[in-house]
Amino acid sequence: MKAYYLLVLFFCLPFFAVQAQDEDMEQEDVSDSVWLADTLKEGTPLYRFAHAPNLEPAHLSVLVKNLNTGEVLADLNSQYDFIPASVTKVITTATALELLSDSFRFVTKLEYDGLITDSVLHGNVYVKGGGDPTFGSSNNKNPNTFFTLASLALREAGIKRIDGRVIGDASLFEESGTHPYWLLEDLGSSYSPTPSALSFSDNLFKLVIVSDSTSAKFLYIIPESKLFEPMLNVKLKNSGFRASLRLSMSEYSTTPLLSGYFPMNNRYATKIGIPDPALLVADSLTRSLIRVGIPVDSAPMVTRYLPKGGHRTKLYDYYSPDLKSVILQTNYKSINLYAENIFSYLALQKDSVSTSKVASQVIASYWKSKGLASEKIFQVDGSGMSMKNAINASFLVDVLTYMKTKSLYSSAFLASLPICGVNGTVKPFLKGTPLAGKVYAKSGSMERVQNYCGYINYNKNWYVFCIMINNYLGDRYTVRQEITSFLNSLMKETKNVAQPVKK
Repeated sequence: MKAYYLLVLFFCLPFFAVQAQDEDMEQEDVSDSVWLADTLKEGTPLYRFAHAPNLEPAHLSVLVKNLNTGEVLADLNSQYDFIPASVTKVITTATALELLSDSFRFVTKLEYDGLITDSVLHGNVYVKGGGDPTFGSSNNKNPNTFFTLASLALREAGIKRIDGRVIGDASLFEESGTHPYWLLEDLGSSYSPTPSALSFSDNLFKLVIVSDSTSAKFLYIIPESKLFEPMLNVKLKNSGFRASLRLSMSEYSTTPLLSGYFPMNNRYATKIGIPDPALLVADSLTRSLIRVGIPVDSAPMVTRYLPKGGHRTKLYDYYSPDLKSVILQTNYKSINLYAENIFSYLALQKDSVSTSKVASQVIASYWKSKGLASEKIFQVDGSGMSMKNAINASFLVDVLTYMKTKSLYSSAFLASLPICGVNGTVKPFLKGTPLAGKVYAKSGSMERVQNYCGYINYNKNWYVFCIMINNYLGDRYTVRQEITSFLNSLMKETKNVAQPVKK
């Protein structure tokens, strides 16, 4: 049965990235905190933070530690699970580095079956997805390189015509289409496109809509495809009115519908999720081959199940950027699609076909083997989009501590975290304060959820922290200001004598 859903589109601004540097430290064994015995004692930064008007009715969790000594500067409800939002990406990306290595690359395979006679392939060409979220991505310098190289590979194999079709193979991930654990209002939006083993163009359509005084229409759609025909059904409003659009579509739909209200005499760009990325890849390759003089006799198709029997011949392997680069993009820009594909790929460490259940088991098993209490958290996706995720600050701090002090990929992981007040999704956070440029963190936000976790490099000391706030009152800006005040006060009022970070 097809699932139908309705959602409201939201948009966000891009951010930029730079790399982090460590600082040298001197050794002296002293206690960090003047409130070590009772971090919630009246008058402490944590006490003032917890009693802020916006936070008193909220669920609040805080843990701040000296990274080397383990001494606690602040601790409140750190063992309780909270909705983590995008700080979930810390666990996903850290686990991927540990299990796959920073040099790992996703592979997309070009294959064929059947026989080649007189330069005609009597069979099909397959694009087998390997889980690469960057395939055809706008984050790549040359997103369409694969199609050029694919036509060259076919010519080198002596294929001048295909008596068959191009098939997009998305069978590596069992779950594709609508995500089973995401809210209906999020599905297909610009920030939560459909994950797929064979992704393409960030799994997003860019739609440009223009209107006059009588009607509105699509000016163009990127990527171009005749198989996908988005529909537009809007009521026009006065020119000063802001566009209000809703997306309706079924799973794997080729005719998503945008409806709502649109201003007269206007031009507007938006993005929606591609309902079937694997089919779009097959269609794009088909049209690319025809353009360079390799006819394809039949229409493109998709397979979502591992083939039983049958032999395919390799034509070409297309490699993604290394995992270090992919994870940097994932954390700097908080790209949900990247995190989901990384999460799904982790399941392949245990099974031949990925499911979210197995991916969760792989992550939990790995951290349990390192002595972390992974049995006390619930992770059902890679990005943190699901409200079913439940993770505690203590576990996040333990993961961060391990990655900084024990991981072979410590530098790659640290470099993936944006710098507060400087770049990435945390560019506005802590800006203009003494901690600007000294905190490397991942943020996580949803409605009434604001979380941060990461590292603080202050006065030649390294600290690890996690702050999780669920169901706060008031606006997000005020909550962020409270967090800013807390962290700056905590560092200012802490005895800072340099401690070495043990490796």
